[in-house]
Amino acid sequence: MSILAALSKRWNYSVESPGSGRLVYHEGNREFTFPVYEEDGVIVLVGAPSSQRIHFFFSWYGHPKEFSQADQDRILPRIEEYLHLCGWRVRVFIRDAQTENFEFHPQLFEQRGRASELLEEAGFTWFSDYSSIDLMHEEYGLEISGIEDERHVKPILAAMQRGFPHWHHHKVNLHEHGREPGWTLAIHMFPSQPCNSESCDES
Repeated sequence: MSILAALSKRWNYSVESPGSGRLVYHEGNREFTFPVYEEDGVIVLVGAPSSQRIHFFFSWYGHPKEFSQADQDRILPRIEEYLHLCGWRVRVFIRDAQTENFEFHPQLFEQRGRASELLEEAGFTWFSDYSSIDLMHEEYGLEISGIEDERHVKPILAAMQRGFPHWHHHKVNLHEHGREPGWTLAIHMFPSQPCNSESCDES
């Protein structure tokens, strides 16, 4: 579609970028927030929303539900079209939730190095303030383990969110025993399992 044709078209949806790492799609009274990031001059659109809301009676409410194939087939091409009209090359990153094979993302090794730099810049030292940074291939993220001081969890999370604004999910666990006792912070791009009594996946 040409830009002139796009300007004359009546859209029944809207797309906006409220901040780094986020793209919001509105359709009727529904809102979908998608992770988005730039990689080698290409805009990467993560093909699953990190949050969904619905508008009722002058207010927005969380509306978590499965992102159906029908939603995917309708919404993702519209967002791609919007980004193309803005002059971007676009790649959609979709996790295959049906596969039984282990998902491996070698890019996470580089992200782990970046995370170590972010934590050092924020004043946290390996072995002193935390014990390890592990890769989370399935959720596409990192897990920082062995955080001894609970007061350090929020500043560490803030540092990671500044470095990886497109990783919208996080969860915190306390491990009182085991190889790496202390607090564990996981931050990742794809959602993990639903909340339970010991941990909670937040976005």
